[in-house]
Amino acid sequence: MVPTHGNLESALSQMSWRFEPGTFALLGFLAPPSVADLELLSVPPAQIVTEAEQTTLLIPSDRVEEALRRHPEAEVEGDLIWVRFDAPMSWDVVGFLALVTGHFAAAGIPIGAVCGFRRDHLFLARRHQERARAVLTKVLACDPE
Repeated sequence: MVPTHGNLESALSQMSWRFEPGTFALLGFLAPPSVADLELLSVPPAQIVTEAEQTTLLIPSDRVEEALRRHPEAEVEGDLIWVRFDAPMSWDVVGFLALVTGHFAAAGIPIGAVCGFRRDHLFLARRHQERARAVLTKVLACDPE
């Protein structure tokens, strides 16, 4: 089992972050996901959310056309970047995303959040990348480059 940080102070003391390589897109369509849709998740990072009324995929941009062939009515938000926070955290950690997203909000940067089992992630429009880098470097006292 991966050792995890059990409180905010511990997580912040070891937290690093990075922009995942590539560009991503968010697609929403009014149908349950098919097996072919699930196969779009085979190249990480990727995410799916299924709700009663909609399916949402967050996938690499080079997979969008494949999804649109099956779901031509899908809404698409493209040219997104993915931020990965590296330190694994237990579910007892309170306030990490609140801290980070509060600073993004103060800087006027809209974001989406993705929660893995042990790590948190954000996605945002590429046009906000440099401001996001400045915010994360300040808040987490590190820059991945």
